[in-house]
Amino acid sequence: MNTATTATVSLGGVTIGLGILAWHFTKWWRAGGGKGPGPGGGGGRDPKVLLPFMSSMALGMVAVTAAGGLIGTAAVFLLNGGSMAGNWSLVALTGTATPEVTRTGLKALTPGGSALLAIYFVILIAMWKSGAKLLKGKIVSGIVCGCLLGLSAGFSGVGSVALVTITNTVGDKITGVVM
Repeated sequence: MNTATTATVSLGGVTIGLGILAWHFTKWWRAGGGKGPGPGGGGGRDPKVLLPFMSSMALGMVAVTAAGGLIGTAAVFLLNGGSMAGNWSLVALTGTATPEVTRTGLKALTPGGSALLAIYFVILIAMWKSGAKLLKGKIVSGIVCGCLLGLSAGFSGVGSVALVTITNTVGDKITGVVM
C-alpha cells in the first residue's frame, strides 16, 4: 500500500488555487444568464461548461495524494511551485505571513485507487488531445488548481478527502484489490 505524501501546502498556494477557481467560476457566471450561449460560447451558465475544469481539478486533488511515481511527483512539483509563487505574491502584495495550511491525517491512495488514478489520467490526456485551445487551458488550470487545493485544511481539502475515498473504493472494486 502506498504511504501518504509528505508534501505540504502554504496559504500562498491555497490562495493561488482559490484564485484559479474564482477566475473560472467568474468567467462562467459572466458568460451569461440570458438565453443561449454567452459571449465566447459560454453556454449561458450551463453547468456542463464547467465539466472540463472541474474534472481536471478532481484529478489534481487525487494526484497530489499519490505517494510517488510520475503523476505524484508532477503533482507535488506543481504544488511546490504554486506555493512558492503564492507565498511571494502574498508577501509582496499584502505583507502578510504565509503559514502552512496542510490538513492533518492525509489519506493515501490504495493500489486500486492508484490504478484508477492512472486510468483517469489517460482519460484526461484523451480529452486534451481531442480538445481545442480553450479546453486545453481549462484542463491545465484545473489540474494546477486541484494540486494546490487538494491538501488544504479548508473546504477544498474536505472535498479532496471525499474524492480520494471514492477513488480508492471504486478502484479497489474495479481491479479486484481487497485490503
